[in-house]
Amino acid sequence: MNAKVIWHDVECGRYTADLALWRELARDARGPVLDVGAGTGRVTLDLARAGHRVTALDRDEELLAALRERARGLEVDTVVADAAGFDAGAAAFALVAMPMQTIQLLPGAAARAGFFASARRAVAAGGLVALAIADTLEHFEEEVDLPPPDAGEVDGWRFLSQPTAVRAVAGGMRIERLRHTVAPGGERTTAPDAILLAPVTVDGLAAEGAAAGLRPAGAREIAATAEHVGSKVVLLHG
Repeated sequence: MNAKVIWHDVECGRYTADLALWRELARDARGPVLDVGAGTGRVTLDLARAGHRVTALDRDEELLAALRERARGLEVDTVVADAAGFDAGAAAFALVAMPMQTIQLLPGAAARAGFFASARRAVAAGGLVALAIADTLEHFEEEVDLPPPDAGEVDGWRFLSQPTAVRAVAGGMRIERLRHTVAPGGERTTAPDAILLAPVTVDGLAAEGAAAGLRPAGAREIAATAEHVGSKVVLLHG
């Protein structure tokens, strides 16, 4: 078992509320797609199964290895690179997609500028760059009723990722979790995990993209679900 792959699947892989929008954007783009921050392939595999040629880019080779195993028979390529500065090869992509708040995981404005410069080189003339953000997160602390954990099971082992807090901190919003691993015999181990989401806005990212030579093209909405907050998808043309 690869723990890194398992936790990525548990915490990210079951989110589906945005897939219809990525399918629509890929269909309208009519060309190859670059999925930035692809992880184990949640969006890449969905688009490839819909008939699109997709290149999955992620800095983690272990996650991409799992994606390649799952993508057998599909038109999928992979690139190991950092979203803050990448070369996706000679292809001109009709759609450069950055789902699930990946832009907010980049460490500050300089890293975002690196992404926008890279995306500008990768996107075809008239193509689309689209990035999802969560610009409104509801604060909560451990003393309130907690949301249900994300859960998964592999070979009799159970994996539970329990959100415990969303806190405003220096540099953005910190999402805190406890990761519980339960062995087949019932033994449990627990480890903390946290990610920091940088504060961004639709207008702010549109301006940053424009500085790199992209043309702002508005934004789309992804509705909240019972388990996940809503998000906005910032659109820019190449």
